[in-house]
Amino acid sequence: MKSLIPLIFLSLNAVAQIHLNSPLPEILTDEVKVIDEDIIGWSISLDGQWLSEEMIIPLRGVSENEQVHEGEENALGLDNISELRIYPTIFGQDTLYILVKLSKSGFYEYSATEQKWTSTQTAYYYVFDAKETKKLKNDEATAHTAKIKLRDYGSIEDIKSKRLVSHLKQNLVIKPKTEQLLVVHLKFDVENNDKVYFQLSSQHNIFSEIEGITKDLTLNGKSLYRSPTLLNYLHYEYDKEAFFVFFNLD
Repeated sequence: MKSLIPLIFLSLNAVAQIHLNSPLPEILTDEVKVIDEDIIGWSISLDGQWLSEEMIIPLRGVSENEQVHEGEENALGLDNISELRIYPTIFGQDTLYILVKLSKSGFYEYSATEQKWTSTQTAYYYVFDAKETKKLKNDEATAHTAKIKLRDYGSIEDIKSKRLVSHLKQNLVIKPKTEQLLVVHLKFDVENNDKVYFQLSSQHNIFSEIEGITKDLTLNGKSLYRSPTLLNYLHYEYDKEAFFVFFNLD
């Protein structure tokens, strides 16, 4: 009978090992950083005029044609930002960031006649190792493209800001790596050194889909979001120092 005791113990121990839980992300809500103002969106019109609007990249058209910007859907622009948030997050032994872009969206209930517009909000979220933010700095170039490796990503439709963290916890599935990248186009103006010009999107490492934006911009049938010249056509403008503080690069 005594000889059976070690066998029983070993069996129970093996079962216990099988049921080890993976870590859950701990979102540090008290340390969240938020940008919800002072972002200026720019786009160059078809007749070569730069147009700007707060928190919105205007649609491209002829600069004197106001119809380009009329209507609820056109008011969303090529892209828009309600808020940018970054949540430091602990996942096991890893320190991660969750970058959230809150963006206005909506739809016409009767699309054919453009009637009954319903406004909503979409949250695009990107999860990556905190050390990846170092790619945003490049002392040798005034313009560069940072490609940040994502460990999870996605979007949450029709989200209220106060419910964001709860929804993130319900959706996050953090992996060692994914095939998706957070692509950040950046430009630092030598003559206006206190500003940074940027745009961000989610892109597959191989396939051509562009996500996390309101509308794609193409030239000769190809997305400019995969081109280093993107910022020559559209970008956001923000305070350079505040931008680096937001990403903890100060």
